[in-house]
Formats: sequence, structure tokens, C-alpha cells
Amino acid sequence: MSKKFIDNEEKLDFIISYLCLNGKDIAEKFGLQPSSISRMRIASYNTLKPMHLYAFEKAYKIPYCIFEDKSINTEEKIKSILNKNKDDKAIFFDNQDILDKLEGVWYAYFYSSADTQDVYSIETTIAKDGKVIDENSNFGEVFVGTNQSMIIKQAHNSKNLISITFDNIHIAYGKFPFILTSKTNQLNEVMSNFGFFSREKLDIDSAIYILGDIEHIQLKMQHSLIERICR
Repeated sequence: MSKKFIDNEEKLDFIISYLCLNGKDIAEKFGLQPSSISRMRIASYNTLKPMHLYAFEKAYKIPYCIFEDKSINTEEKIKSILNKNKDDKAIFFDNQDILDKLEGVWYAYFYSSADTQDVYSIETTIAKDGKVIDENSNFGEVFVGTNQSMIIKQAHNSKNLISITFDNIHIAYGKFPFILTSKTNQLNEVMSNFGFFSREKLDIDSAIYILGDIEHIQLKMQHSLIERICR
């Protein structure tokens, strides 16, 4: 038989356990002590306020209506709303485990957009909150999906966007491949470029060995495609 809840504290306690949320992580995100989160889960302390519930909605996508609607008072009803909310057109998620694995300094290796065999080595720093900045002052953010994630940056000079897509399963190994889409500096044409991130800074010969032949991992959009579209 599904348990019934009377107080919002009981609902919150159940939700935190059901979603496997970590009290320490919640406290850090809210700027509170872990003991404050513990007290919010116990009705007798009377510390849970509407502002906290709105914060949970914003940070963890826990609908405020669960607490506002007194008829939502069983485990099954709460699970149904949480599961529907999770599946309802969500693409990116708040996944601290992925961000923790990405946090720190990485080196991105890929071939230049020029018609050369030059290899870029771009030092890139990812913060705990997913903010990203590289050595060229291009800045952006990590967006975590179910199986894949993206880094979207804005180029410092051109203000064009740079997107880097990779598989979450690969990031724990210290090196992982990505596909980079950006505009070339010379002709402002779109280019797709395969490359990889490495925790360790590599010499260029090692990077070239890993990347392989440039013709197999780089694709430039032909300007004639745009001309045919715009006719």
C-alpha cells in the first residue's frame, strides 16, 4: 500500500530519497549547511518554506505543485508526476556526476580549418558548475544529456558559436573523442571536425597519430550549398 503524506517535509524527504539526491550537494548548491537540508526533511523543525520549494523546482525540476496540491499525498502520485516531468521533452539534465568527471583542465586536439596539417592544442578549463573557458578566451557551458553532452562556446573575436558533442560513457578515461562544429576563420564557412580531449598535454606527433588522416575526420560545408539554397 502506498504511503500517505501529510506534511511537505515528508514529501520532500521521500523525493530526495527517490531521486537519489545528495544532501551535501543540495546544501552546496543552495549555499546552506547540510544540517539545514536535513531539518527541511523533518516536519517538527518547521524550517521548510515556499522559497525552498521554488529553489528545488529551479535546481532539480521538482514541480512546486507537488507541495501546493494537498491531494498529491501518496508515493505513487508523487512518483507519477516526477516520472512524467522527467520524460516530458527534457533534453538536458542537472547531472553533477558527469560535471564532476569533466571538472578541471583538458587539452582539445583537432586539425586546423586551414588547408594544412597543423594541429590545434587548446587548453580548456571546465568548472564544477559546467562553465567553460579556453586559452583563447572563448567561453561557454556544458549541457548534459542522457547519453551525450555538449559544450557550447562563443568565439571571443567573431562571436560565432562553437559546439562540441561527445559521449558521456567515454569521459572517465582521460581521453575522449568529440565532434566540433564551427565556422572557419578564413571564409566564415561551417566546418565539422573530429578531435579529442586529453587530461594530459601531448606532443603534436602523438596528437597527429591519434587523430589520423585529416581527410577522414574533417568536412567543410561548400559555399555552393548556400548559393543553391538561397536561389
